[in-house]
Amino acid sequence: MTEEWIITGDYVEACNCDVACQCLWMEPPDDNRCTFSSVWHITDGQYGDVDLNGLHTALLVRSEEGVLLDPGTEWHAVLLTDETADDDQQAALEDIYLGRAGGVFAVAADTHVESAEVATAPFSFTRDGADFSVEIGDSVSMDVVGKRGFNEKLGTIAPHPFNKSTEMNAGKSTTATVSYNDEFTWDVSENNAFLCDFELANA
Repeated sequence: MTEEWIITGDYVEACNCDVACQCLWMEPPDDNRCTFSSVWHITDGQYGDVDLNGLHTALLVRSEEGVLLDPGTEWHAVLLTDETADDDQQAALEDIYLGRAGGVFAVAADTHVESAEVATAPFSFTRDGADFSVEIGDSVSMDVVGKRGFNEKLGTIAPHPFNKSTEMNAGKSTTATVSYNDEFTWDVSENNAFLCDFELANA
């Protein structure tokens, strides 16, 4: 039986596109392939009776060609979960992010995910307003700054699937490197990023 879940907190993402990710508007990404890392810091979360407060997860995703959100585009993914999670929390995070418990990740899994690997790792996650810094073991290093317009307000991008409101703030990475294995190794520093206060649920 699928448990009800809801998670809220801080979200940051960095990808290989030079400017705001064209995939959101169903246009091909730079070089016609996508590599991105997404990180969630769950400040308040529940999966049935399992408390997820304070935990982290990350998705590393690559597609070989085509528009990332096109139904015909296959994703290869790595799910990194917080090494501080106990067995119940680990199982809950896997159910949510691998799409077994409904919500947007179920849509992604059913439509796109061709392969998915799971590993645990230590997370260091800090946020100062619109500035984010993330280290995930030896695998991920990400520093992102929010981008402000002529009126000093953070830019806003929509629609984005990883937030209930579908809205994200625009950002740029100063560092965005992944070194997990031969297939998940890239440096997309100085490119597009997104950030937000996120809310996601399966109900």
